[in-house]
Amino acid sequence: MEDLLQFLYLMPVGVVKFRADGAVEMMNAVAAGLLLSMESASTLQNFYSALLPIAPDLGLRVADFAAIAGNIIDQQWLRAIAGSRVLVLSLTVNKIKDNVYMAVLTDVTKLAEQEEKLYVDRQKFFAIFDHVRDYAIYTITMDGLIEEWNQSVQRFGGWDAADVHGRNMSLFFPQDDPDRPNIELLLAEAARIGSAETEGWRVKRDGSRVWVNSVITALPDEAGKVRGFVVVSRDITQRKQLEDEKKQLATIDPLTGAYNRRQGDVLLAVEFSRRTRYGRPFAVLTMDIDHFKAVNDRFGHPAGDSVLCAVVQTCRNILRPTDLLVRWGGEEFLVILPETDTNAAMVAAERLRTAVEANEATLPGGVNIRVTVSIGVALPSSESSSELLSRCDVALYSAKTGGRNRVFLAP
Repeated sequence: MEDLLQFLYLMPVGVVKFRADGAVEMMNAVAAGLLLSMESASTLQNFYSALLPIAPDLGLRVADFAAIAGNIIDQQWLRAIAGSRVLVLSLTVNKIKDNVYMAVLTDVTKLAEQEEKLYVDRQKFFAIFDHVRDYAIYTITMDGLIEEWNQSVQRFGGWDAADVHGRNMSLFFPQDDPDRPNIELLLAEAARIGSAETEGWRVKRDGSRVWVNSVITALPDEAGKVRGFVVVSRDITQRKQLEDEKKQLATIDPLTGAYNRRQGDVLLAVEFSRRTRYGRPFAVLTMDIDHFKAVNDRFGHPAGDSVLCAVVQTCRNILRPTDLLVRWGGEEFLVILPETDTNAAMVAAERLRTAVEANEATLPGGVNIRVTVSIGVALPSSESSSELLSRCDVALYSAKTGGRNRVFLAP
C-alpha cells in the first residue's frame, strides 16, 4: 500500500480519490497543484466544489451512474483561468466500487493550444481552398476517384459535388481528345517521384472546354506511404489563346491565312528530311496570279487583297488536308504536296488551275472578276531545296511565257 501511494504521488498526472458526496480522501501533489492554480478553486476538501465553476454537473453525473463500477467521464476537456493564462484540464472519472471514485487530471494546455492552432490553420486553408477563383483544388484516391470537393472547383467548372464525388477524375478529360493523357500513368508518376504535371483541354459541366494546367501531388501518410493525391488545376485558356495567336503570327500570312514564307521554308525542310530518311516522295508547285498588277492598277490594292484571299480559298477547297499552301511573296504561292509523284502532281496542279479560272472573286463594291494562275511543277532529285525551287521557278516562267493560265513541269 505504501508503494502504491508513493507511486500515485509521483505520477506526472493528477490523481484524486473521492467519495460519492465529493469528499476528497486522497490527492497527489500534481492534482493539488492543478486545482490550486485555478482562480475559481476555493477548496480542496470537496472535489465537486473544487471543479464547480468548470464542471458544475460533475456531482449529478456521478450520482446518475448506476453501474457497480466503470468509466463515468473519459478525458473531458475543461477550461479554467489560471492567472494570466487559460488552463485546459483533461478529466477522467471512474467508479471503483461503491462510494469509491478515482479521478485523473491532466494538464493538456499545450496540446489544446496546438490543436487550436491546427484548427485555425485548417480553417484558413479551407477558406482559401473554397474561395480561390483561378484555381481548383480537390483530392483523389490512389485509383483517381474524387474525394474532397469544394466551392473553388464548382466555380471553376460548374460541377456540383454530387456530380463528381466517387467518380474518376477522367470525367474532366474530353473523350475525343487525341492528346488525352493516361490517368493511370500520371498517378503512377506522381506516386513515384512526388508529383506529375499535365496540360490540355478539360470539360466543364455545360460541355464547354477550357485549357487547364494540372499538378498532381502525392499525399503520404505518417509512414511515408502514398495514400492519395491532391490535384491543383488552373485555367490558362487565355494564356493558351495568346500563345496560339503568337504562333499564328509567326507562321501565318495575316492577309490570306496561308502559311508565310518563313514557315514555308520550315515545311519544305521537313519534307526533304522525310524523303531522305524514309524515301517518301513529294512535289512542289509554284503558282502565280496572272496579270495581278493590272488588277491593282485598275481596281486598287483592296481589290488585289480580295483576289489573293479568293485564290487561297479556292485552293483550300481543292487541296488535301495534308497539302501545304504558302504565300511565297506578293501574288506568288508555293504548294507542297506530300506523298505525291509526278502524275499526281500534274493532276493536282491542273485541278488548281481550272478551279481558279472557274471561280469569281468579289471585289469591294460588289464587282466580280475572274483571274487565272500559271503553275510550275517540280519534284526533288538529289538537289537542295533552293535548287528545287529554282527548277520550279523555271517551270513557272515557261508557263508564263507560254501564254499563262497553264501548268508546266520542270525537266
